[in-house]
Amino acid sequence: MVDALCANLRQLIPTAQFIQAGSLAHGLQLLAQYPQVDLLLLDLNLPDAQGLQTLQAFCNARPQGAIMVFSALDHADIADICLGNRIEFLSKAEPVTRWVDRVLQTLQDAVACASPGLPIAVSVANEPDVERMQWLSDRQLHVLSQLARGRRSREVATQLGIEESTVRTHQQMIYQRLGVKNKTQASAVYWQWVHRLGRPLDIASKGDDIA
Repeated sequence: MVDALCANLRQLIPTAQFIQAGSLAHGLQLLAQYPQVDLLLLDLNLPDAQGLQTLQAFCNARPQGAIMVFSALDHADIADICLGNRIEFLSKAEPVTRWVDRVLQTLQDAVACASPGLPIAVSVANEPDVERMQWLSDRQLHVLSQLARGRRSREVATQLGIEESTVRTHQQMIYQRLGVKNKTQASAVYWQWVHRLGRPLDIASKGDDIA
């Protein structure tokens, strides 16, 4: 599948360079060596990492360009994380011609939006903490609203009907998007946001009262 996609892209973008890795370790090594890639096309099932583990690792080491997940997995938690981190999702079930169109559009948008020499992480880091709440998906916001009330990850997992490891993955993504280091700091940002905007009835869970 990857070879077919690259072959089609080479015909359309003859000057493009393609770098391929067959494992998480090799991918992170190449990303450290080439941090200015325009597009990272990520398969979630690698020999040394699977699913959310793969996605989290590459989000933490995010390149300056765009990320597109290329996978047969169609899981709601993966979709939430992709949405919350502005990552496109490309299903392996789609035809090759559709892959090419999606990849070209994502690449075009990434190049058009990028500022020369300015990493994406720097742009996000300059925003006020409360303003970064807009980067959270609905699922991430729900998880944060429960954690901010002192609930443990196991309790949140039971409430949402997901694995505790998935809640912890959401936590790490939340911390990354808000620019904080722990649950205490994330909770402070959440409550500041709630008090500023009022109770977000369309997003937060039932019982989320302003203390």
